[in-house]
Amino acid sequence: MAANQINPKRLSALAALLAILLLSAGCGPKRIDFPYAREELTFPQALHEIPGIYISPPLDLRPDIQKTGAGHLLDVHFPADVNLTHPVSDVYAAALTADLTQTMIAVPAALPSHADYILNAEIYAFGCRFQRNPSTFILPLGAGMMGGFFMSDDTSGRLKRGAVFSVMALGALPVPAKVSALVEVKLILRDAGGETVWERTCVGEIEDSLGEAALSRRDKALAERYIPQALKRCNACLLGQLRQFLITR
Repeated sequence: MAANQINPKRLSALAALLAILLLSAGCGPKRIDFPYAREELTFPQALHEIPGIYISPPLDLRPDIQKTGAGHLLDVHFPADVNLTHPVSDVYAAALTADLTQTMIAVPAALPSHADYILNAEIYAFGCRFQRNPSTFILPLGAGMMGGFFMSDDTSGRLKRGAVFSVMALGALPVPAKVSALVEVKLILRDAGGETVWERTCVGEIEDSLGEAALSRRDKALAERYIPQALKRCNACLLGQLRQFLITR
């Protein structure tokens, strides 16, 4: 066998192994946490007395597609709940408590009997979506085949090397992608007698374009970057309106 002759079985095995490694690189069981930024805005004091509010455990009413994750390569919903460090309801309760306290809208109460109001939260959306256009696969495939063309002297060698280089390019060359994060929450405020006195629903959404290798996806990094931003935007909408209600109450 000539020194430069290519073993097709070895090339096929190498290409398959590379594809498996690249596809699993962004989907491993990495636990996802949500670093939530401290609220920097303190509203001007407009209340004669800051009310005590008891925050009930939030209800997680998200669709199953957000809880389990779905999709591959072109359109993906993530992260799945099994990959989260804490349940979504706990994450939102902590963020809401922090924002209420830091903006001085209310004082969280330890028990409902110690509060002026009871605040319930219903979570309708909390997750990310990652999208690619099928045409983005053309660039890395073309680059791989071009590499095979220049690295071999015969047609068979060019095709075989091009196939391996194409798989490598799919996992290395960044191509255009779109990521979005969505948080939708409804807050319901009840007085000490249990009567609903105020309720609002707000949506926080973040969209961004980025370059990502065609066969990889950094779920942990993307979720931890964009979901807290969407959550902060949602809470800003909700608490701004809640404050206005409390002022006029």
